[in-house]
Amino acid sequence: MKKESIFLREVKALLDDKEVTLGEIADKLKSKGLVFLSLISVLPFLQPIPLPGISTVLGFVIVLQGIGLIFFNKPILTQRMRSLTLSPQLVEKFIWVSQKIYPWLSWMITGAGKELTHFRLVRILSGITLVGLALFLSLPLPVIGSNFLPAIGIFCTTLGLLEEDFVLVVAGIFYALVFTWLTSLSIELIIEQMNHWTLF
Repeated sequence: MKKESIFLREVKALLDDKEVTLGEIADKLKSKGLVFLSLISVLPFLQPIPLPGISTVLGFVIVLQGIGLIFFNKPILTQRMRSLTLSPQLVEKFIWVSQKIYPWLSWMITGAGKELTHFRLVRILSGITLVGLALFLSLPLPVIGSNFLPAIGIFCTTLGLLEEDFVLVVAGIFYALVFTWLTSLSIELIIEQMNHWTLF
C-alpha cells in the first residue's frame, strides 16, 4: 500500500488561498510551520559542496526556529520574513515535487511513536538539536562536507517531526550527539597537535 505524507496532506489546504505569506503558513501549520521552515532551509545543504554565504543566512533561520521549538513551540519570524508572499503556483509546485520525492524517502518513515513526537521534552530536545547543528552549519567553512554533515541531523529531526515519526526524531537527536562528540574530539586533537608543533 502506497504511503502518504502526513505533512503534505496538511499543506494541501494552503492551496485554497489566492496567495499565501510565510507568516500565514507559520500560523496555519502552527508548530509544524517552524519545522517546515527548517526543513526547507536545510535542503540546499544535502550535498557535499559547502555554500558559505548561504549557510550563514539559512543557518540563522534554522537557529530561530530551533529557539521557537524550545521556548514557544511556534515559529519565530522577522516582520520581513512574515510578509514574504508565495504564489499558489509556487506552493503547488512544492507539493508536486515533494510528492515525487516522498516515495524515495518513505522507507525512512516508520510512523512509530506518533504520540511521543508531541511530548514537550521531545520537542525541546529537537529544538536544541536544530540550534546546535544549525550553528555549526552556519560557519563559513570552505571544507567539503562542512554543511552536509550537520544538515543530515537537521533533515532527520525535521522530517521526523513533520511526519510524526518518533524513531526518526530520535535518530536525528542521536546523530547530533555523535556529531558533537566527534567534532569536539577532532578539535581537541587539532589543539594537541598545534601545542606539540610549538614545542619544536
